[in-house]
Amino acid sequence: MRSVGEVHEIIGRIPYMTIEQAEAISSHIQENDIKTVLELGFYHGASTSYLANAICDKDDGRVVCVDKERAKTLDPNVEGLLSKLGLREKVDVYYEPTSYIWRLMKMLEEHEEPKFDLCYLDGAHNWFVDGFAFFLVDRLLKPGGWIIMDDLNWRYADSVAMRGSETLQEMPDDEVYTYQLRKVYELIIQRQPGYGNFREEFNWGFAQKISDFQGSAPHIETKVVVKERRVGVGEALVKAGRRLGLK
Repeated sequence: MRSVGEVHEIIGRIPYMTIEQAEAISSHIQENDIKTVLELGFYHGASTSYLANAICDKDDGRVVCVDKERAKTLDPNVEGLLSKLGLREKVDVYYEPTSYIWRLMKMLEEHEEPKFDLCYLDGAHNWFVDGFAFFLVDRLLKPGGWIIMDDLNWRYADSVAMRGSETLQEMPDDEVYTYQLRKVYELIIQRQPGYGNFREEFNWGFAQKISDFQGSAPHIETKVVVKERRVGVGEALVKAGRRLGLK
């Protein structure tokens, strides 16, 4: 494993993870013996590079990262950075047309058991997507696992990139000026049963899944019951008339 400084020298000043954040999350991974990481939102792949480096010495270490398809066209992109570091084989990269929410659904279909020790969430930055994303992540997160939510104090009103955009112009002021991820962190995550060890650092919100529940979800059988109902001749004629537009 390289030092964080060495990774920084190789990938350069690529947004959006600072070297101080990289040091903090790398230390968190080592201190908590984290092996499997889910990253939602990676952009160029700077954060992915630091995450992959932090787990690279573990035989079963793995990073699974998800972002939109446009991330593939960035220069540099996540796969290029990982290849420069020799870490491409430690990371599964997924590009989605609309949202990582769809990939999370597929993960839940494929895996009955929780599989991740850490989720680093730096994606949509809004209540609608990331509020729902937390509940999906919770199903994939092992007991004892962590979620780190980036940009607690970000809001649409402060976005230079979106200033003057049609999306922002159509958005109600209340949504534009609200710190939406902080709402997710305070109203959902901090109130979720089984979560604790909350702390804020580097504009991140930390939370640990401390519940001791383990095991797969119970099997649920669904029965479809079709009831037949006999109808008289008169009612049958009325229904036929409706289909023909006579009623």
